[in-house]
Amino acid sequence: MERLSPSDRHLLSDRLEQMRQQVLEELRCTASTAGLDASLQPQDVRNHAEEAETHRIDDVRFAEMEIDRSRLRGIEQAQQRMAEGRYGTCADCGEEIALERLMTQPIAVRCAACQTTWEVRRRRGPSGPSPV
Repeated sequence: MERLSPSDRHLLSDRLEQMRQQVLEELRCTASTAGLDASLQPQDVRNHAEEAETHRIDDVRFAEMEIDRSRLRGIEQAQQRMAEGRYGTCADCGEEIALERLMTQPIAVRCAACQTTWEVRRRRGPSGPSPV
């Protein structure tokens, strides 16, 4: 497969930076919204249903922030691979990752074939049965 052209690398680098900025903004918004709820004191909760709803909302915000942090790590790792000249190379087989895959999934670390294999192994677990 043909290596990424300089214009492809530039386009993907810009895309990664846009993704990074978007995730940072989402984290800022989630954190500031969570700060508003921090003003609710336990005595402000009038019944168990309100308390349960408050906990549910906190759990959802925490999950959203964890997803955003994970996305940010993936983006920053892709930017690091790009800086080191390893971007676009499959971490498993060492072959080039298709440009189409990188355009749709700029943080991809594996080619499509290796990603499929990785996902199948992950679903099976360390000692799970093989798919039929």
